[in-house]
Amino acid sequence: MTHVVCIGPHIVDVLVRPVTEIPPGQGGVLIEDARITAAGTAAGTSVDLAKLGARVTSIGAIGSDSLGRLLGMLLADHGVETDRLVTREGGRTSTTILPIRPNGERPTMHLPGVTATLTADDVDLDLVARADVLHLGGPDVLGPFATEVAPGLLRHARGSGTTTTVDLLRSGAGPDVLELLRPLWPWVDLFVPNDDQLRSMTGLADLEEAARVLRGLGVGTVVVTCGAEGSLIVGEGPAERVPAFTLDVVDTTGCGDAFTAGLVVGLQLGWDLPVAARLATAAAALVAQGLGSDAGIVDLPSTLAYWAERADQVGLAPPSAQQG
Repeated sequence: MTHVVCIGPHIVDVLVRPVTEIPPGQGGVLIEDARITAAGTAAGTSVDLAKLGARVTSIGAIGSDSLGRLLGMLLADHGVETDRLVTREGGRTSTTILPIRPNGERPTMHLPGVTATLTADDVDLDLVARADVLHLGGPDVLGPFATEVAPGLLRHARGSGTTTTVDLLRSGAGPDVLELLRPLWPWVDLFVPNDDQLRSMTGLADLEEAARVLRGLGVGTVVVTCGAEGSLIVGEGPAERVPAFTLDVVDTTGCGDAFTAGLVVGLQLGWDLPVAARLATAAAALVAQGLGSDAGIVDLPSTLAYWAERADQVGLAPPSAQQG
């Protein structure tokens, strides 16, 4: 079983839908659905990885409040190992309120909480060295950890034979993030931003050109998610587009986390990047059709079946279907 260590933001998401407006004054409105989920680029990715069959250890800072206890329970319910979560006494767990619009868009109201208090003492280097994959989620919101700890942590992982993956949390990353994270780029095997983040970081409209800026800073491969336009793989060879599935979007929360999880699992199965990216696309598509970051995905076989049934949309069937 692939072992993935996920480090980064652990957030409680509170989602309601559909929301077309916030009632004025003391007004109220009825909704159709509401959920509370484990989210964030570490916790959300951890849940999806566990659903897809990986062993997952999640590391992050949570508060000593009831939401922190709830977050631990939500992760454990999906089989994620939570013994490395760090509780900050008197601290608040990061929380996001998401009123989901009928078209799936998701404005946010966010309480940062203790996410940025993670330190080097909170990470077991031996655990990282033994893992197959280290996923560093959202270093752009981890405060000093991103610059003082993460570069050495990624270097240690790479030196131990652990594959390193990184994504971002903030939608508008900005050029300051590109420079801030410069020390860690040479130790990143796989960087998975979305198109808005990559354009914002580099100031470039052309995604391939923008991805090659990251490659020039030392990143091994950049896989850019582009929503309904699929994704773009930029590595050593020619760039390759991977189309998205056609679907009715309910909520886009957590689609990036699901994509990263599918990509990691596909690569650990020994598949080439374009094949793994299609598993990632299927995982993200399933999440987009439910409410919350843990919606849609059940397990690896059903995710592969979803892909196989719609293989014509992405130009390639799952490896098992190809062999069959």
